[in-house]
Amino acid sequence: MISTDSPYLGWPGKRRLSVWNQLALTFYWFPNNVLWTGLLLIIMPAKIIQLVGNAASTSHLSLVQLIGDVAAVIAAPIFGAVSDRWRTRRGRRRPQMVVGVIGNVIFFLVMGFAQSFGVFLIGFIGVQIFNNVTGSAYAGLIPDLVPPEQRGVASGFMGIWNNAAVLAGAGLALALAGMGYWYATAVLLVLGVIITYAFVHEPAPPGGEAFRFGAFLRGFLIGGPEYRDFWWVFATRFLVMMGLYVLEYFLSYYLRYVLHVQNPNQDIFLILALLSITSLLSVLLAGYISDRLRKRKILVTVAGILMGACSLLFVFMNSLTGVLVAALLFGIGYGTYLSTDYALVVDTLPGKTAAKDMGIWGLSTTLPQILSASLGLAMASLVIPHFGVSAGYRMMFAVTFVLFLLGSVLVWRVRKVA
Repeated sequence: MISTDSPYLGWPGKRRLSVWNQLALTFYWFPNNVLWTGLLLIIMPAKIIQLVGNAASTSHLSLVQLIGDVAAVIAAPIFGAVSDRWRTRRGRRRPQMVVGVIGNVIFFLVMGFAQSFGVFLIGFIGVQIFNNVTGSAYAGLIPDLVPPEQRGVASGFMGIWNNAAVLAGAGLALALAGMGYWYATAVLLVLGVIITYAFVHEPAPPGGEAFRFGAFLRGFLIGGPEYRDFWWVFATRFLVMMGLYVLEYFLSYYLRYVLHVQNPNQDIFLILALLSITSLLSVLLAGYISDRLRKRKILVTVAGILMGACSLLFVFMNSLTGVLVAALLFGIGYGTYLSTDYALVVDTLPGKTAAKDMGIWGLSTTLPQILSASLGLAMASLVIPHFGVSAGYRMMFAVTFVLFLLGSVLVWRVRKVA
């Protein structure tokens, strides 16, 4: 079990974690990203075409993502703050994770059984809410338990699980037909919370003041000079993640409508496999280097510029071969960014309300999802009717280049972290 004398952010005396500790602590990223990889890249686009047809697929996919992401934006900081205040003998993070996984599994299976667009949408909203009930509590564990000198490596292990999840999520989506995919993914989510509950030990949380609703609300107004760097990391993450989600949400339709790939799911798996190979090579190495040299901003900048350059290739390429080459290069940047940016934000957290702060930071991931979905709706209604499908998707991917570039440059506004 993971143990520490003083586990909470800002408290001295955190013990160094072994490799086993790091693997157990970061394992839940694996089932969580198995869910999102298979669902967003393969299952959801195909299911929506099945429910509404090809002509309405882009607008309906964007609408599902938009409404679900709004639910996630509301849920993440609220349940992060709830986790900071939860007081049980089992800790303040893991009990909330159990509640979240139960709800997540129920609504995930609702999506699988859905025979209408409305039921599918309700299921996705529920998944977004309960996934954030779990995720907002889980995000507090690394700041709680990992000493500063190991945050890069912890982020690297997180990146390893994320990359393994990319292949597993896509593989499950392609290999299992019917409800098999939905059942297998649900079992993985349950397994993930069991491993976290059994092998990640939280000491009893410190005593706190009685709950006051006014103080609870005021806790979300984080500002002042101590949060300056936090908000700059938030802004840069926001830009990079928006670029990433545009690529992720619309890759299937890009292959189908721009490169005229008749069955894009097999090629998506190949793209993800190549991306994961190079990402695995860079993710742990970058985390280790960032801990040793404490030069996280340099690595974040290099990673963002590389991802932006690869996304720019989508604007001009006309063959699947070019996409595969871009995936190899993109993986290097993605792995480096994954391991260093998470450590960078943990470095900037000033207080002891880690889950609430990380829940607010999580908005830098969920808000870009909303804007990415809105961009898809705008493209479906404004761009495609006038310029055609191919030009619309190429213009969208040109926007991602600008987003990656801005996110890479603005990280240098962070002052107190190297």
